[in-house]
Parts: sequence; C-alpha cells; structure tokens
Amino acid sequence: MKRKLFTRLTAGILLLIMTLTACAGPGPGDSTTSGASPVPADNEAENLTTGQLADYFMKAADDYHPGTGRAVVLEGFTGSEQATRLQMFVLAGRAFGELPVPTGNGRNTAPPAVDLTDAPEWSWSVLRSLSNGGVLAASDLDLNILVMTSETTSETSEFEPLSASAPKAADQDTPSADKEGTTAAPSTDMADSVEADPARLSDTMVSASEDNSGNDKMNAAVTQKDAEILAQRFFQAFGTNLKDNFYTTVNKSEMDALKIPADGSAAGGSSAVTSATNRQVHDLILEIVNSGRDYPQGSSEQKIRDFYMSILALEQRNAAGIEPLRKYLDAVDAAQNFSGLNAAIAQTVRELGNLGNGLFPMVAVTDTQDSSRKVMQLMTLTPMFSQEDYADSDNEMIKEYRASMVDQLVAAGESQAEAERLADGILRMEKDLAENASSPEELSSLLSQTNRYTPESLDQLMPEAKPSELIHAIGLKSDFLMEVFDDKQFAAFAAWFTEENLDLFQALQKIALITGYSRSLSQELAENHGYQGDDYEEAANEAVQSYLSDELGQLYVERYFPAESKSEIEEMVHLLTEAFKTRIGRLDWMDQTTKQEAIKKLDSLTVLIGYPDKWNFNSAEIRGVYDGGSYFSNMAASEADKWQNMVKGLDEPIDPRRFPMAAFTVNAAASRNTNTLIFPAGILQSPLYDQNASFEANLGAIGSTIAHEITHLFDDGGAQYDATGTVRNWWTDEDYTHFQELCQKAETFYNGYEAAPGIPTDGKETLSENIADIGGIACGLEILSSRQNPDYDAFFRSYARYWIKVAGYDTLSELAQTDQHAPNILRANRVLSNFQEFFDTYGIVPGDGMYVAPEDRIVIW
Repeated sequence: MKRKLFTRLTAGILLLIMTLTACAGPGPGDSTTSGASPVPADNEAENLTTGQLADYFMKAADDYHPGTGRAVVLEGFTGSEQATRLQMFVLAGRAFGELPVPTGNGRNTAPPAVDLTDAPEWSWSVLRSLSNGGVLAASDLDLNILVMTSETTSETSEFEPLSASAPKAADQDTPSADKEGTTAAPSTDMADSVEADPARLSDTMVSASEDNSGNDKMNAAVTQKDAEILAQRFFQAFGTNLKDNFYTTVNKSEMDALKIPADGSAAGGSSAVTSATNRQVHDLILEIVNSGRDYPQGSSEQKIRDFYMSILALEQRNAAGIEPLRKYLDAVDAAQNFSGLNAAIAQTVRELGNLGNGLFPMVAVTDTQDSSRKVMQLMTLTPMFSQEDYADSDNEMIKEYRASMVDQLVAAGESQAEAERLADGILRMEKDLAENASSPEELSSLLSQTNRYTPESLDQLMPEAKPSELIHAIGLKSDFLMEVFDDKQFAAFAAWFTEENLDLFQALQKIALITGYSRSLSQELAENHGYQGDDYEEAANEAVQSYLSDELGQLYVERYFPAESKSEIEEMVHLLTEAFKTRIGRLDWMDQTTKQEAIKKLDSLTVLIGYPDKWNFNSAEIRGVYDGGSYFSNMAASEADKWQNMVKGLDEPIDPRRFPMAAFTVNAAASRNTNTLIFPAGILQSPLYDQNASFEANLGAIGSTIAHEITHLFDDGGAQYDATGTVRNWWTDEDYTHFQELCQKAETFYNGYEAAPGIPTDGKETLSENIADIGGIACGLEILSSRQNPDYDAFFRSYARYWIKVAGYDTLSELAQTDQHAPNILRANRVLSNFQEFFDTYGIVPGDGMYVAPEDRIVIW
C-alpha cells in the first residue's frame, strides 16, 4: 500500500470522534438454515484435527453443496492428525464444492489471483478453484500473487476471472458451465476423479497426509476460529443465506449493481449520499456564480462568488507562480538563528494563519483536566512511519516520502543536492521520534496525561530554540497552557532544537509553506504539492465548502432541511437516551454509585441537530479578481482570520453548543470533553433518514447512529470522561476492572474477522467504534421491546442496508490499516450476532453462520 502524504496539521483532531454511517435499499429474502456450528470461547484456541475440520465444513456447506460424503472431503487424510492451515483450505474447498465465478461486488472483493507454484502439488486443484472463486488470498499461505503477463491478459476476457497459476504438469482445471448455463469456478468435487482412477485415492492419501512440504504458514496449526473465518468467505461468495451472512444476502442485488467510481473510491450508502449532497452544494454555488446579480460586499453570496472565481483564475495564478510565498520563504532563509526563524514564522502566522507555522502549529481544544477552560494542542512533528519502516533502507514508502520532501524543498528554492541533504536530516529526526514514542497502552490512559506546558517551560526544555518568542509574537499570553500528544516523544523532539540543526527547522518551515499554500498558487504547484488533481471546478467547490462552510450551510438548510426533521430527530434522541438509562439501570455488574455517575452524563448531554444556533461566518475580506483579489489572498485572509478568532476565544467560556461541523456534512460526531452530540443536516436525509419510512426502519438506520454516538461517550475512551467532560475516574475499582475485561472480550470478538479474503480486522484498533456499534443496536432494541408488534425485520434490514458500501480490494485493504472503524460487513454481521431478537426474527440457531452462543456475545451497555 502506498502511503498517502498529507499535511501534518489536522485542526480539531481532539475535538470530535467522527463516525461515518451508511444505508441503502431493499435486498433479497430469507433462505434455509445452514452454516457453521457455534464455538465455545474456551475452545477457540484449541488446535483441530482434519476430522474435526471436515465435520465442521460439511455442516457449514450443507446448504450450498449437500450430500458430500465424509470420505470424499477427507480423501488423503486420516482424520486424526492435527490439521494444518493448508489442509484447512483444501478440506473447506472440497466441502463447499463448486464456487460461483465472482461477479458484481464479489469481483470487487476477490483477492488477486494466486501463483500456486510453491504449494504442494496435491493441493493445486482445490486451491486453484478457491482462488478463481475469490476465497483464497496469497497471504493465506504465504504464496505469491500471480503476475499478469501479456499472454494471460490477452486470454482473459473482461468477465472471466484470472485463473490461479500452477505448473503445466498439474491437472489443469478450467471453468465449466453449470446446469443453468452460468459460469462456475472449477469444481473441487473429488468423486469424479476417484471414479475415473480408483488407484488415485490411496496415492493422494499418502501425499496429502504425510507430505510436510510447504512453508511455515501452510504447516501452522489451526483453531475453530480460523475455520469460522474461512467459512464466512464461502458464505459471502454465495450470498444466498441470510442465516449465514445477513449483510451480503440482504444487500447482494444492490451491491452487485453498484459501480465503483473511476477514482477508485467507494460507492453506495453514505458515499452515495455524500456525492449527492456535494452536487447539491456545488449547484448552490453555481447558481450564485452564474446569477449575474450584483451582491453587496461582505454578503454570503459575494464571498461565495468571488472566492470561487478566484480559484478558477488560472491565468492569474500561473503568472504569479510562487511569488506570493516569496517574502515568507526569503525570511526563513535570512534567519541566522532561532530568534530570526521565530520572527519569520510569527510574521507568517499573523498574515497567513496557522498553516504557516512549521515548528509549533497548534489548535485550541477543551482541557481534559478541566473542561471549563481551553488549552492549545501542539501539532508538532510526528513520525509518518514505524520504527521498522525507517530502519528499512529499501522501504518504498520511505523512498516516496523522501522524494516528496526533496521536491517540496526544491520548489521552495533549494538546490537538488541541498534538498536531499535536508530531507535525509528530517528522516533521521523522524526515525528518532519513532524510537522514542510511548506505547499505545501508555497513550490510552488519559488520566496519566497530565503534563501542561507554558511558553517559559518550553524555553527550559529547548533553550536554544526560545519558543516563547514565537508563541508571544503570535498572540498567546505568557501563562497560557499547552499540551502535546506524547510527552516522551515531545522530549525527544525538543532535543533536536540546537543551533547545529537550525537548517533542518528552516527546511520544516519551508515544507509547511509549500504544502500549506501550494493549492492556491500556480497549476504546477497545486498539482505537484497541493494534493490536488486537475479538476479545478471541483477544487473550487471543495475550497468554498471549507472556507465558507457556514455561509453555504445556511443556504443549504434553507433549501434542503425541513423544520419538521429537526423535531423528529430530537424526539428520537430523547427515546434513545432514555433507553440507554434503562439499560444502565439493569446492569448487574455495576455498582449503584457508578450507575449514578453514568446517568449524570446522559442527563448533562448537549445535543446539536441540523445546524448551529448562530452562524459563524468568515469575517475575512474576500475580494474578487476584478478587485485585486486572488485565491492565495483570499485563502490567506481566511486562515489569518481563523487564527485571530481562535486566539481571541482562548479566554472565552467553553461553549458546548458550538457547532463544529458544516451543516451539509454527511456524518455525525460525539465530543467527549464537552459531552456533546452533533448531527448535521447532511446526515438527516434519505435514505439515511427518511420521513416517509416506518419508525422501525428509521430506528435501524439513523437511530442506530444516534445511539452509536451516545455510546461513544461510554466506550473505552469516553468512559474516562465525567459528566462535565473532564477526565476523571468516576468508577469503582471493581466496576472499571470488569468494564476493561468486557472491552478485551469485544476486542477478541472482532479480531481476525475480515473485510474480504485476506484482509483481517484489528479488534484493538477498532474497539471504540465496535463498542459504539453494538450499543447503537442495543438501544434500538430496547425501544422496540416496549412497543406493540414491532417490525423487527424492518429494523434489522434497515440497519444492514445502512452499511452498504462497495469498494475495490486495494481500497478495502488500505482502510483496514488506516480506518478506526470495522469494515461495513462486520459493522452489520458481527454487531447483529450479539442479539437474541435477531436470531428469533430469522430463526437463526446453532449451526448457522450468524449464530453466536450467549456466553460469547458482547453485552457492555
């Protein structure tokens, strides 16, 4: 995966826990019982025999490939030997038999074809079928991806899978037509081959059972959980039984019909709503731009029109080139010491805003130690990669990153040789910071993060840098408090501030200028360093949405957000909050004093719906090109105004009703340290919320999102904040220990389950979101339990459709490494598998793939 390089400054990172959600339309109906047996938690770590695996997979496959004899599945194995990972795949392939050729979304999620050369010959036929059927990934057995050649490319049509490769000596299976004339992946049914050559049975038995060739991963022992995860791949490939894979079955027809956009992004669900909303907002902009009206200076319409048109003034931008940044770059070059560099940066921040601070960029946040005050969160240099990445001289991501820094420094005026030297120095600094980072466990305990810094204490930490000069010059008082993400890493960063390293910090400042402002300069700079493509109308649309979000938000709400929607959502929030209180009251493991503190948090909730109480317009002077304005000047004025307003607001009381998102945003959020929930108008629209849908359908869609956000205030991170938003231990020791045990159980519950074959989920990284997802459904079911004849089917289907998303294999793989949410298939299937109401609705019982035994289900809130 290529690492995408973004600017380091991401303002507001501590303010919100963002939670993207999605839904969609109707899907196919029910089907008969089949699937995998439930696994007791205490047996999941036990290694299985081939006989146990055969029995498991035969039962799991009964609805898809019935009547397969045990002897056929176990051909070549005794049944009593400890099974290996390779044998598990072969046994599963035989049990499930002929697989459908991946089409529609199945083609999107199918891994690249596998080169079977390094696998034992006896396994080739089955593995080839699994690869062609989209259920075998090269990483499963430490094999290689099949390299595409001109010959294989020319022989593979657009609608045929690329067959897994094995040497020509192997028995070469080819796709065949099934009874209805549709293409199926190569059959793995061993009965025909045995009947044609009876002697082959005993020969295969020797090679399969006694052949220990293959790599360590092929020969690794397997557990019941490994088998369950593999079975889910087959359930997803068929997508015909909601008792085995609810998400895929309910959504199959719609997901198969969706097309992935040309840019490789996701489609469906919230992605579709976001695209539609983006078009609506862009249309609003174009109406104003093309109206021909003479808008008053300072009006929303004037600012929108002139900002938008300044971005499209490409001739003017190209003529100016890098000159708008020249004086700021020259000031950096002229600095002979840190005092000179501090003065250069201070001038930049005053005139260009926070993006021009390459050493100590910062953003105002609510103090976790005292939620009545603000502190500045320092967004200083942090490593882009891991220790192992920096230590690997051949790492392609590091090479790409280094090349980007060199290009940025050359654009800023350095020679090629000097740019390379400085980039290498920055890499050494980042490597040192990576080696001095705190562990995730250390950072997860907010109670231990008590250090606060003043300008003077920073001077003591890095005396040669004299950071107080810079901090005072950009408007902060001498006693104002600051915090950092990682005190240990920040101490290592401080040690680099020596006069000998002045040139490295000058280089960092130049990189900040280039990455921060190139998008507003010439086309060459914007496309090479501004993380922008060549669609300048879309770039103008995005920039106006960013810098004039409230101006556009007000226009969007007036046109697209009905007043009654707000009152209906307010009522749903009330119902779900009360449901959460009810569930807290029933917890048998929680002490009464802890329950009272938890309920106090719910009683203290601030809920923001649709749009802000008061619009916060951009007060900078936005000028048209006709009036001497430019994209650069308008962006600089907006950023400078944003910085000045942030500094002015440091002494103002915390406002829990501040609306930190654009009204047209298709998302929702929970702010733990203001105890606030935010639901912008953008997410409160069909199909995510439909005024014409049933109560149950809306409860399963937007209702689950509302309760998800409520639960975030009580997840593994939110549980450390009290009702005021301050980090404080409000638990009894016994209760908190039990809560942590439940979190560990939830982590294990998700660990290893997949977005697609070979793309596992990290239960630890996704823990907060998983707790919130489960809490979201629990609250909805709590409400339904008190209603007469509730439509549970509508509730569960609406929830599953909410998460519709199609994306390519590479995109899913990248998301698994970068997204703190579980993949959408698990946000539906793993969540619903915790609730008896779900099992009762569809007659799901032990033996079905969706079933989870009561003792293994996750019940926290």
